[in-house]
Amino acid sequence: MTKILPLLLIAGVGLSKQVHAQAALSVTPAYALVTDEKPYGAFTLYNEGTEGVEITIRSNYGVIASSDSTTGIVLGEAGKLRDLVPYLTFFPDRCILPAGGEQTVRYRIRSVPEGAHITLMHFAMQERGAIVNGQVPAVASGLSIVYNLIAPLIYLQGRGSPILSARILDRTSGELHLYLENHSQWPFLGGVRVFHGNVQLGRAESAVYTTRKIRIPISQTPLTSSLRLEFDTEYTGLGQAIQRQLEIPEPIHLIEK
Repeated sequence: MTKILPLLLIAGVGLSKQVHAQAALSVTPAYALVTDEKPYGAFTLYNEGTEGVEITIRSNYGVIASSDSTTGIVLGEAGKLRDLVPYLTFFPDRCILPAGGEQTVRYRIRSVPEGAHITLMHFAMQERGAIVNGQVPAVASGLSIVYNLIAPLIYLQGRGSPILSARILDRTSGELHLYLENHSQWPFLGGVRVFHGNVQLGRAESAVYTTRKIRIPISQTPLTSSLRLEFDTEYTGLGQAIQRQLEIPEPIHLIEK
């Protein structure tokens, strides 16, 4: 069953009393893309808060995708990208991090068939609130807040080219709002460049697994609606070896309705 959730999931039980402990979890890298040349890696968790936290790690088939209005987490499907979960092992699946503590979560991927596969790594942090003066113990012990951070993990077995289409959602004097759709089983991670004739008006990075909204700052407003999109594989955090593994989609000529 498909579930659509916001990018950063926050759920909890609140009280009128202020909780003095503060939780702050960071996960690096923000995403991971691997191939059979190096079918393993690690995420690093860091507790930047003032109190210890309990973290549960799990992996779910899903994708980050957009509609015309929102971008969020879709669970249970990922377009034509395949499910990586059956081929993935990771350790640990639970840990307790003290304030300032760090934990490495290692993963390995085995025996993956041809194609691109994806899973979303969920890092669920449970903050246990400190007891505030005047609170009764029964109430204080029931206070907890759960934060979920999401990091996509993508595995490429073989090579293939993304097949993208695009349409204009909105255009202003300084920005172009696009909706990109991927019609293949290969993800796109890289730069989207806007051209008017031979003049590049702007560029923005995007990861398009299935659908994605993208906002591109442009240097000038073209006199006509004749625009062209070209693509590259330069993406923040993506190593050159992986960039060479990715294929560049064909240019797109935009027709504004």
